[in-house]
Amino acid sequence: MMDQEVVQFLKSLILPPGGIILLGLLGLMFSRRFLGRFLIILSLAALYMLSTPFVSEVLMTGLESYPALDDKAISESGAGGIVVLGGGRYSDAPEYGGDTVNGIALVRIRYAAWLSRKTGLPVIPSGGIVSKKDEIAEGVMAAEILEKELGVKVAGIEQQSRNTWENAFMTRELLAKLGIDRVFLVTHAWHMPRALGMFEKAGVNAVPAPTGFVHKDPERAGFGFADQATYGDWLPNAGALLKSYFALHEYLGRVWYQFRNWLG
Repeated sequence: MMDQEVVQFLKSLILPPGGIILLGLLGLMFSRRFLGRFLIILSLAALYMLSTPFVSEVLMTGLESYPALDDKAISESGAGGIVVLGGGRYSDAPEYGGDTVNGIALVRIRYAAWLSRKTGLPVIPSGGIVSKKDEIAEGVMAAEILEKELGVKVAGIEQQSRNTWENAFMTRELLAKLGIDRVFLVTHAWHMPRALGMFEKAGVNAVPAPTGFVHKDPERAGFGFADQATYGDWLPNAGALLKSYFALHEYLGRVWYQFRNWLG
């Protein structure tokens, strides 16, 4: 398996803003030719488009396909536990005296805790160490927050996985030891299709429990809201670029996992 740090490096060269910068640099190298000028214009156009709320929301439309759980779906789920996926770390946090989870992970943890209090089910955090310089697994940090800060019971911790693929297969082994055959799967709405696909491939019976939705207004989904878009939807901002990054990361992840399946 490819080293995870190599994967992170390659992603930084493909996804924005790294991919856009690389495209612009290639254009500068050949700036005296038509190809070079075309690449410069293309990089600037890509940076602008991906930084607009309109484009970022369109990219997210194809990802947030699972709705939020309602009370009926929760009560009829038949789940015996709640698996919450890691989302990254806040390294060397001075206010906490060391590493802790980042904002993305905290959104997932909070919803898992809310779901646990509503159902009485225990939580199983999943997430390991991605970088060699890190010492504490994301799953361990999540468990500490759940138990010590949110007062939620943790049934077990999966702390070896480095990506969504490993989340699924390693959590399956833990669930088998715990005797849990059906779980709520908590992650961001835009990450849910890839995550649920991996858990189903691993043979885990999971109920999608998405959180952190980008789309809350159905009328703003896809190109359908083009006629209602305001000038603000076309003004570039860093938040929209970040959403575009997450969306493209998911699409790239799907392609990568399909390639891994093809390789067997």
